[in-house]
Amino acid sequence: MLSNLWSRMRRRMALYKPKRFRDHYEYAAFFDARNIVLAGDDMAVLEYPDEAVQQRIFQHAVEKFDLTDRTILDVGCGLGYLKKYLDAQGVRYRSYLGIDLSEKMITGAIKRFGSYFERRDLLAQPFAENEFDIVFLLSVLGYPIGDDPFGYMNALLRELFRVAREGLVFTHLAPGRRQEPSDFTVAPEDMAQWCRQNLSHDVTLDDTLGLVTYVVAVRKV
Repeated sequence: MLSNLWSRMRRRMALYKPKRFRDHYEYAAFFDARNIVLAGDDMAVLEYPDEAVQQRIFQHAVEKFDLTDRTILDVGCGLGYLKKYLDAQGVRYRSYLGIDLSEKMITGAIKRFGSYFERRDLLAQPFAENEFDIVFLLSVLGYPIGDDPFGYMNALLRELFRVAREGLVFTHLAPGRRQEPSDFTVAPEDMAQWCRQNLSHDVTLDDTLGLVTYVVAVRKV
């Protein structure tokens, strides 16, 4: 009986999608809860349908810059799978740091892939300007956060671009590609145009993944 109850709880958590988070701390707490209830199924915890989809997103993101001898910051690193992917591909980066606000995510990432991760609120504990060569923000933007989700997103992207010496790669969700009321979406061309107007004119939009997700790379010039 208890096992059936636990199974139902796991199914409900896997499907549960809040319509909005009050702030990014509540967003992190949501993923802390997913780590507990969905323990043992990393892709479900991270909200990927499977590892193949995750790796497709990583492939399209990673190819946007030459990462050889570069310092990498992975924001919203989750359970650390981007580092696993980079290492499996033989990428000879200089250093990697993954940060996440979810304590459970960081604990899990360290357990799986070593001490390359730390719990950190990037907005409250900012890094220095140009501290990292390349900054990644993958599969993070997708829920509305705060009373002004666009304002939060814009502030976060500005901060990450400030921290990057060479550039920023991030993903977002395109509207109209799946029936998910909680999705926070931005049309790909609108997102690219915002980056050109507010970050840099050197922007690459990659909407060839065949998914709800697209990739944007912004280079400093």
